[in-house]
Amino acid sequence: MENEYSFSVKSLDKYFDYCKDNGYKLKSENSQIRTLYRKKDKTMARITIQKENDFVKKYLDFKEDILNGKEFTSRKESASIEFVDDSAVESILDFLNYKKDNTLSRKRWVYQKDNIIFEFDEYDSPKRAFVVSIEGDMDKIKDVYLEVKKIKDE
Repeated sequence: MENEYSFSVKSLDKYFDYCKDNGYKLKSENSQIRTLYRKKDKTMARITIQKENDFVKKYLDFKEDILNGKEFTSRKESASIEFVDDSAVESILDFLNYKKDNTLSRKRWVYQKDNIIFEFDEYDSPKRAFVVSIEGDMDKIKDVYLEVKKIKDE
């Protein structure tokens, strides 16, 4: 189960500073192209092409396609599997009745301390946007979320 607070901001700079000032360590910095596939049972499949340090990897995972319009969401999510055969994965998704929806392009930074993970996304497509996400144990992330929401997003 994924427990996550996620919200849009005008800039990521102050949130990077928050992580650095509070002992969070940069775990990864990468570029991603993520294609979403949906079906009527409220699940989605995601193919992620990730480039990090000149290495490209492809992943497939599944997630509940449920958004409640609030900043906090709790959803089931599968583990990711790495793959190399695009046509095989496309064939499997087609067999399972997933339909291609949209494609996102972003840069992602992941910071972590203990069991709390920050994901900072800078989207280029389908529109320019900046998103802060905080994931982890429900008890711990709520306190961090309330603290981070005090940051003035100018």
